[in-house]
Amino acid sequence: MSPDRGERLAEYGARATVHRPERAVPRRRGSLSRSLTKAARAVVGAGVFLLAVPAVLVSAGGNPVRRLPTWSQIPDWFARASGRFTPDVLVGAALWVMWLLWGTFALLLLAEVLAVLTRWRIPALRLPAPLHRLVFGLAGTAALAVTSGGAIEGTTARDQPTNSAAATERGGVPRQAAARGPAIIHVGDQRYVYTVERHDTLSKVAKEWLGDANRWPEICHLNKHRHFPGVGGILRDCDLIYPGWELRLPADARPPKAVTPATPTPRPTRPSASPSVDPAPPGSAGQKPATGPCATSSVAPSTPGSSSAAASTASRPAMTPVSPAVTDTAHPTTASDGVHLSAFTWLPWSLAAAISAAATLVWLQRRRRYTGEADADPPVELPPPVVQVRRAVAARNPTPPAADTDDRETTTLIPELASLPSGGVGLVGDGAHPAARAALVAVLASGGPHHPHARAEVVIDTATLAALLGPDATAFTPWPRLHVVDSIDGALTQIEAWLLHRSRILDDHALTDLDTLRQEAPDEEALPPVVLITAAPPANTCMRAKTALTLGADLNVSALLLGEWTHGTTIDVTSDGRATRASGSATEPIPPRLPVLETETAVQILATLREAQTGEPAALPSPGAPGSTVPLHASRTDTTSRDRPAPVAAPVDASSAVRARLRVLGPPRIDNITHPGRPLRAKALELAVFLACHPDGVTTRDIGEHLEPDARVSQADQRVHTNASNLRHVLGRAAVPEVRNAYVVKSGGRYRLDPATVDVDVWTLRDLLRAATTATGPRRRDLLTAACDLYCAPLADGQDYEWLPPHRETVRRWGAEAHLLLADDLIDTDPQAASELLDKAITLDRYHEALYTRAMRARHALGDADGIRTLLRALTRALADLDVEPQEATIALAHRLRSSLADG
Repeated sequence: MSPDRGERLAEYGARATVHRPERAVPRRRGSLSRSLTKAARAVVGAGVFLLAVPAVLVSAGGNPVRRLPTWSQIPDWFARASGRFTPDVLVGAALWVMWLLWGTFALLLLAEVLAVLTRWRIPALRLPAPLHRLVFGLAGTAALAVTSGGAIEGTTARDQPTNSAAATERGGVPRQAAARGPAIIHVGDQRYVYTVERHDTLSKVAKEWLGDANRWPEICHLNKHRHFPGVGGILRDCDLIYPGWELRLPADARPPKAVTPATPTPRPTRPSASPSVDPAPPGSAGQKPATGPCATSSVAPSTPGSSSAAASTASRPAMTPVSPAVTDTAHPTTASDGVHLSAFTWLPWSLAAAISAAATLVWLQRRRRYTGEADADPPVELPPPVVQVRRAVAARNPTPPAADTDDRETTTLIPELASLPSGGVGLVGDGAHPAARAALVAVLASGGPHHPHARAEVVIDTATLAALLGPDATAFTPWPRLHVVDSIDGALTQIEAWLLHRSRILDDHALTDLDTLRQEAPDEEALPPVVLITAAPPANTCMRAKTALTLGADLNVSALLLGEWTHGTTIDVTSDGRATRASGSATEPIPPRLPVLETETAVQILATLREAQTGEPAALPSPGAPGSTVPLHASRTDTTSRDRPAPVAAPVDASSAVRARLRVLGPPRIDNITHPGRPLRAKALELAVFLACHPDGVTTRDIGEHLEPDARVSQADQRVHTNASNLRHVLGRAAVPEVRNAYVVKSGGRYRLDPATVDVDVWTLRDLLRAATTATGPRRRDLLTAACDLYCAPLADGQDYEWLPPHRETVRRWGAEAHLLLADDLIDTDPQAASELLDKAITLDRYHEALYTRAMRARHALGDADGIRTLLRALTRALADLDVEPQEATIALAHRLRSSLADG
C-alpha cells in the first residue's frame, strides 16, 4: 500500500473552492425613446384590458348581476328537467365564466403594477405536494389535449383504433374515436358489423339493438374489463367505445335492418404458460390416497399449454386462406372465412358449427334407441366429412359446450343465406348446383328443439333433389323438415297453401309481421322459414312463382332457383363459391361467397343431420366409405379373442409385481403414484385413454392422426414418442420405476399398454361382461354386480377429445347392458333392488329409453303406479332435448302396467 495513499484520498474528498475576483458589470443603458414606448404600450394594454373588455361584456350581455337567479328560482330550476339547460341559461353561464376569468387576470395585473411601484410582492401561495402534482398534471393533460387536437382530427379511421385503445390501456385520458369506424357486435353465435360514430355510447347501442336505452348496463356488464385482442384496449369506461372492438350483446338483441353480418375470424389460441405441478405422493400432507373406481385423480396432468401441448400449439401453421387447388382433402384447411374440405367444398364457420352440433345430437340419438343387446346397432364412426368439420370447429374453439347443454343448435340461417335478396334468387355458373346443395344442408341444419321458430324447412321437387344428390336422394325421406313434391307446380301449390295459412294467423291477431307475432303470441304455432329449391320456373308458371315469392318476402318464404330468374336477382357462382351479380337490381346486396358442397360430401352430411333430428339412420344405397366399427366394441363382442394368444412381450423383472393402475372410467387418472419423478403431460394422459380404447395397439401414424391432427407427419411422430415415454415414466412411478419393456410397449410398430404391468378399469369391465355372458347362477350375479359397481361414470368424463365419442358410447352401452342384465335377474326375487339399480343407471344415461321400460316393470312388481307415471314424465322431458317423444310401445307399456295395477 502506498504511504501517501491517505493524503491522496483526503485531496479527493476535499471540496474545491474557487474565488473569482469581483468585477463591475457595466450597466446597459437603453435609449429613452425605447423606454417611453414600452411604458406607453403597457399603459395602453392595461387600460384596454381593464376598461375595454368589461365594456364589451356589458354591451353583449348586460349587467351580469341581473342574470343571477334568485333564491326562489333555484329549487324550481332543479325541479324542471326540461328547462335546466335552455339557451338563455347557457349564454348566462358563458358570460359569467368570462367575467370570472377577466376578474382573475385583472387582479393579477393590479398586483404586478403594485409590485413595480412599491417593490412589494404578494407572497406566492404553494399547494401541498400531492395536490400540486394533481393540479399541474391535469393542467398538462388538458394542454396536451388542446395542442394535439389537429392531429386527432387528422388521424384516419385505420390508425385511430390502435391509438385510442392504447391510451385507454395505459390509464390516461383516451382520445376520441375517429369520425366513423367499423366494430363487431356479437349476438349469440352471430356477428354483425356496426359503424361506430363519434361520441357513440352504449345507450345508443341498447336503444337500437335492445329497444330500450336504459338496458345499457347489461351491455356494460357483458363487456366490462374485456380485452380486445385485435386492436388492443380494455373496456373500463362504459361511456367510451372505439372502432375495432367486439362487443357482446344479450341473446334477445335484434340487429337493425341496415346492419350487415360479419365474416367470422379465427380465434387465436394462446398456449398457457402455467407450469405443471406434480402432486404430493399419497399419504403426504394435504392429500389422501385415491380409493374406489371413481375416486378423484391421484395425479394431475400438466395443463394443456405446458410441455408438449405448448409445443404443439406453437408449431401449428397459421390459419391463412389456402388456394383450393392445393387443399388436402384428408385434412380440412381452416381460414378466416371458413373451412375447406376439398378443392370444391367450402363451408362458413356458422354452417360448420351447426354440423358439429348435429354430430353431438347423433350420439344422443344413438343412446336413446339402443335396446340393450350387445350386437344391435353397433356404434360406428361418423362420416369423414363430419369428422373433419368437427376437427376444424374444435381447433377454432378449444372449449366447446358440454354434450348435455342446450347450446347444440344454430338458431338462425347462416348469414350467407339470410343476406340473399328477397323475392327469389337465381343461381347460374359452375357452382350453382354445389351452392344449392350447401343451401339444402344449411337450411336443414338451422334451428333446434329449443328454437322451433328457426327450424327452417325445404320444399324441393323430385327432379331437383335427384340432380343435386344423385341416386342417394331417396334415402332421406321421410324427413319432417324436407318436403319432396312431384313437380314445380306441386311445390308452388304447397307454398301458396302455407302463405294463406300464415296470412290467416296474422289476421286473427291483427298483425302484419311474424316477428311481432312471436313476441305478442308466444304460444302460437311455430312458423319457421321456408326455402323453395327448384329449377327456374318455365314461362307458363313464371308469373305464378313471382307472385308467390313476392308475397312470401314478409312471411319468411324464399327461394333458390337453378337457372336465370328474370323477375329477381341472378347470381353467378364459381366452383369455389365466389358470387357475382349476373342480373337484377344493384341495390339488393349479395354475399361475396356462398357455401359449396360436392355430392358425396353433401349426402354424408345430410345423413348425419337426418339421424340427429329423427333418430333414425339414413338407408343409403351407396354409402361410399362406411364408418368403421369401434375397436373397443369389437374386443367386447369378439368371443374368439378369448382363445387367441396375447401379443408376446419382453420378459419383465420379478421385482415389478406391483401393477400400475390406469383409471379411465370417470376422470382419467393414474392411481397410487408414490415415487418421485416428472409430472404427467396432458397429451400423455390423452394417449393413455387412446391406448386403453385400443387394447390390441395402434401404429405411430394412427396415433398421430388422431392426437396430433394439425402437425406435420415428422412432428406428430416425434410427439407420439415423447408422450409415450412420459406415460411410461409416470406409470412406473405408480408401480416400479425404471423397469424396461413394461407399461407402454411397442411391438410390430404398434404402441399398446402392457396388460401384465398395467391394470385398466375399462378392460376389467370388458372381461366381467364377457365372463357373465357364459356364467350362471350366483357367479353370474356376482360378475354383473361387480360390473355395475365399476361403471359409475362415462369414459374419460370431463374430457372432450375429438376421437372419443364412439368409444364413450361403447362403454356407456356396456354399463347399460350390465345394469339391464342384473335387473332382469333381480326383478323376480328382489324388485326393490332392481328398481334402485335401474334408477342409478338412468342417472348415468338419461336418454336410454330401454332403461325406463325396465324400470317401469320394476315399479309394477312393487305395485307403484305413481312411479310408472313419474318415469314416463321423466323420459318425456329428457327426450324433449332431442325434439323426439317416447316410442308408442313405451307409452302403451306404461298405460298397460298402470291399468293392471288399477284393476287389482
